[in-house]
Amino acid sequence: MQVTVAETGPCTRSLTITVPPALVQEHLERMYASAQQQIQLKGFRPGHVPRAIVEKKFGPSILAEAKEQMLNRFFGDACREKDLSPVGRIAIDDVEKLTVVPGSALQFTAKIDVRPQIELKATKGLQVEAFEGAATDADVDNALKEITHQKRTLQTTSEPVQDGDFVKADFTFADGGGSAVHSRKDVQLNTRKPIHGVAEADWQQALIGATAGKQLEVAITFPANFEKEAVRGQTGTVRLTIHEVLRVMPPPVDDALAKGLEFENVAALRADLAARITEQKTRLGRQRQEEQCLQALLDTHEIPLPPSLIEEQQRASLGALAHRMQQAGASEADIEKKLGESQAEAQQDAQRRVRLFFLIEAVAKQQKLFVTETDVEAELRNLAVANSNDGQQVTAAMVREHLEQENRLGELRLSLLERKVRDFLRDNAKIVDKKGS
Repeated sequence: MQVTVAETGPCTRSLTITVPPALVQEHLERMYASAQQQIQLKGFRPGHVPRAIVEKKFGPSILAEAKEQMLNRFFGDACREKDLSPVGRIAIDDVEKLTVVPGSALQFTAKIDVRPQIELKATKGLQVEAFEGAATDADVDNALKEITHQKRTLQTTSEPVQDGDFVKADFTFADGGGSAVHSRKDVQLNTRKPIHGVAEADWQQALIGATAGKQLEVAITFPANFEKEAVRGQTGTVRLTIHEVLRVMPPPVDDALAKGLEFENVAALRADLAARITEQKTRLGRQRQEEQCLQALLDTHEIPLPPSLIEEQQRASLGALAHRMQQAGASEADIEKKLGESQAEAQQDAQRRVRLFFLIEAVAKQQKLFVTETDVEAELRNLAVANSNDGQQVTAAMVREHLEQENRLGELRLSLLERKVRDFLRDNAKIVDKKGS
């Protein structure tokens, strides 16, 4: 086999592969021999169908399959011979026109992308900003405020009515002459929702500042659907007697609140919140430092990128965008417009992700970081625990089987390798304050 490699770009190669007639014929002989063993025809014992009959009846399909097999086989042999590791898409020139002719050479040209050559600069001592990982009293106070906000209830207050409050009141509708036409008792009303027919400004002016026991009167234009037909469309008044002022209020931060959240007392609740906040601040702070390290590597390394990988990443990103828009009910026209507008952004994002992929790979190789089966098993167990519940117990074996079926076990290994690289960069970074000192 003869292989000629042409460098067509920093990350692209063209391989012209010539398979000699003897190798072509050898491959065909094996295929025909296999076909003779497998094909069953009436009048012939299994495995004894004559070669001539096999060629006549099944020759075209055998040659088509032979072409696919030989392209894969000899392309792989050529890459190993020339120490090439293709990435992304592999394109065979005029693959549809290629034919396998018994006793003749097979020549084809493959266009491939290869990994870029990266000369890593410093990976230790990258500057990252310091962060405060410990929870402060203010952090805990804010968390408690959020908890009490979520547990607000409608409570009676002795204070005057404020905007957004509710009142319980009796009210009577009177016509223009002051005669009562309709009344209701113990109705809950809101300062922001006037009785139908009352102007919003008049309603709020009358209610805000009032207290329990106060009597009010506000003008009304009786609506067209008012209960009493005789006064519909006329003007009149609404007389209110406020019995109770109600306000949405948070509960006090006390031991009762803590016990309702399954803590012994407020001190235990605050301690738990402090631990959770510290964990979250530390995690986010570490993530920021890792991103700063990766950005520093991106800023100091110009990397030629394989075109097909960029195209694949861009296509995947736009495909995910289209799927999200379809799920949200967007029209095909809106999706097409958005995809057109997002082309440049998706390409830039794809370039960044591919550059990061190769940088992470280069750091891992330089620092001899690798993923072991122990690492994989530990992560499978973590995923199993995260996806288990009272109704179903997920095992690590079940997670592995699912990932293998989805062909995603490789993704898991890549994510674990990235985790190791991120940890290495962060652990070996130089921590400075935001002023750079």
